Amino acid sequence: MAENNAVPPLEWTDQKIGTKVRLALWLRDVIGEGNTFTKAQLRNAFPESAHVERRLRDLRENGWEIETKLTRVSLERDELLFSRAGEPVWDPATRAAHVARRAPSARVRREIFERDRRACVRCGLQAGVVPLELAFIVSPAHGGTSDPDNLITLCPNCHLAVDRTPRPSGEEEIWSRVEGLSPGEQSRLLAWMALGRRPVSAIEQVWQLYSTAPSSHRDALKERLALAVSARDEGVEAL
Repeated sequence: MAENNAVPPLEWTDQKIGTKVRLALWLRDVIGEGNTFTKAQLRNAFPESAHVERRLRDLRENGWEIETKLTRVSLERDELLFSRAGEPVWDPATRAAHVARRAPSARVRREIFERDRRACVRCGLQAGVVPLELAFIVSPAHGGTSDPDNLITLCPNCHLAVDRTPRPSGEEEIWSRVEGLSPGEQSRLLAWMALGRRPVSAIEQVWQLYSTAPSSHRDALKERLALAVSARDEGVEAL
């Protein structure tokens, strides 16, 4: 009888493997795509890891989509949604390729945030309103590097939207879209280009604050605004 040389499957409970790999296996085998979990469940599953939430964010570099209240308003403050699995980080070849790509250093991250004026380059929201993330223009999975020219600052909503949006094939495709804008829109776009960012309006800032508030606060704020708008429309001073 031939000897069985098959490698046994990895288990997320095996503490001999890294936390990031264990997290991916836990999401795949325990939570499952399309299901929600809480930060309490996460901490209970990995009590020995003080940085488990950071390792969870690290999975995004491998294409794993884990949404929070910042990207899906219907979630509660401590609730997360496992939307989609990415690269098999438990595979040695995948891990080796990721190490070869090298994640940006802390120094590079600071430089990019300063270059982008500590604001999301897509929507303009600033640090303090939302947490900011470093994103690749060309994904490492498609040959992108950690060179500063390939890195931008995004908020969580825009990061998720960019990951899900097909990228234009080149300069000419982008220019064709520029030509399709109205003269006023082209002038506004040129002003954004000169600034190096898109200014964010007051209403967008308030919306982001509202969308990340606890559901009880959102309900109260919505009711208060409805009363204020109704009173104003009726010509009565709102209390």
